[in-house]
Amino acid sequence: MFNLQLQNHRIQAQKVFFVILVFYTFCFSNIIRLILGDILKINLLYSIILPIIIILYIIFFQKKNYFILYIMFSICALQAISIIYYQIEISNIYRFVYGILSPLLLIGIRLERTDYVFRKFLNFYNWLIILNVIYGLIDYLSGKKLQLILGDFLYFTSFYDSIHGDYSIGVYRLFSLLGHPLTNMLLLLIFLCFNLANRHYLRIKTNVSIVVVYLITILGMILCNSKLGIALTCIILLSTLFIGKKKYRNFIYMFIPFILVLSNDALKQNVLQRFINASDQGDITNGRFSAINSLLENGVLPNMFIGRGIGSSDSILQSVSNNLSNIEIPLVMFMFDYGIFTTFLFYILIYFFPAFVLLKNRHLYLFFLFNMIFLFSNSYNGLAVSIGIAHIAFFSTMMILNLSIYLTIKRKI
Repeated sequence: MFNLQLQNHRIQAQKVFFVILVFYTFCFSNIIRLILGDILKINLLYSIILPIIIILYIIFFQKKNYFILYIMFSICALQAISIIYYQIEISNIYRFVYGILSPLLLIGIRLERTDYVFRKFLNFYNWLIILNVIYGLIDYLSGKKLQLILGDFLYFTSFYDSIHGDYSIGVYRLFSLLGHPLTNMLLLLIFLCFNLANRHYLRIKTNVSIVVVYLITILGMILCNSKLGIALTCIILLSTLFIGKKKYRNFIYMFIPFILVLSNDALKQNVLQRFINASDQGDITNGRFSAINSLLENGVLPNMFIGRGIGSSDSILQSVSNNLSNIEIPLVMFMFDYGIFTTFLFYILIYFFPAFVLLKNRHLYLFFLFNMIFLFSNSYNGLAVSIGIAHIAFFSTMMILNLSIYLTIKRKI
């Protein structure tokens, strides 16, 4: 009787926790926090509510994953040395704890009733992404008027410069209340991957058909206009032709949305313009490889065990280059910010541990989808310096891991 009550309490606590987590991760975005913070004259960017909720949930309602806790303890110990040695500012310490360290805890969370949670989340998330892409389409057709209005609310941020920078060179990328174009692309990839995971493994009926998923994905991919995002989306869509029993139907489902979207010459030209602009600059990676070459040419290398803290990698780059300001690649940024060994510990948690679980459970297609999300989230600097990107990326890892564990348990029954 007591065990049953404890189980019920855990399920109820998880429902509350999950709702708050989803709200703070996907709805209460950086852009919304910035706008509300400016109106209310308070800093909402670093709200302490989410880290507190995650920690309290793990302490009182979660079976402990001591492997993850030991890794995190090691990271904290090394960073304590860095803080003392380099006298890192309190604000940067808090940014690290909030933006990177606390989201790592999500990877170790185990869900009760995974199939129920996954379905509820997917039904909500589908509509969130559909509405975001519809907003983008209206914005595109209006000549970016909605985005320029949004930019006026963000006059005090770098988003304002980015929005007007794209406008000045005649390129459209989807800035919305959910975030930067690259954030929107990451959200779109999660949308596609989760729906494909459901279709291949769970087969739970959701509120959106697979044809709509393909249409929204292809349209959103063009609107977000990320070069790597477009490449990864095409790879994921092509992968559906090699799995399952309905390969020809999948081809038809994809072919029709592709024709509908790409029949618009203006949309095609918008994407081509992005590639042309990058090519004209001499670096199609938008400065990523140039930044690494600049560091190597000047003999600048990261320390083995300690670093100068979050964001210091960009300062190091700026000290040796007059033309470059961002490294952009999280793996390299982490090595300069926290040290090579600490970065290795990070990637044990965010990649090697999930990869081991997925491969051990023989969920190869889920492993492939996880890699697509991982590759994109590690392709730009949001994971290393932006508040919220790590929450999004590690939330998706948590969901994929729980789905794999649920399917493995179900297979054994």
